[in-house]
Amino acid sequence: MDKALNFLGMCKKAGKLLTGEDGVSGAARNGEAALIMTASDTASNTTKKALNLSEWGGAPHVRLPWDKDTLGELLDKRVCAILALTDRGMATAFAEKLAAQDPAYAQTAEVLRAASSRKGRKAHD
Repeated sequence: MDKALNFLGMCKKAGKLLTGEDGVSGAARNGEAALIMTASDTASNTTKKALNLSEWGGAPHVRLPWDKDTLGELLDKRVCAILALTDRGMATAFAEKLAAQDPAYAQTAEVLRAASSRKGRKAHD
């Protein structure tokens, strides 16, 4: 199993990963979603919903390199099409692991790093 996928499993165990449209929608609406993700084979309707939630909630969206079956197996579900990480540090670390495997994810990792550093500065101000 690759490092990014393994890390996603750790995020689930830590309680920082939500799955399914209801959970992801709620997190986006409450401003709790740090990163919204869709499986590589997610239907266009669900992908569109994820993009809308991403815009509405101010969280980046990425299409993952794994399909719904692979994500479902990792997360003890039949399939998993849409997910959200709710911890900014974990979202940043996950995006960095994705970027290490595929440079296409580098921009998302940079956006999350910048958002995390802004939040850290606000906490100290």
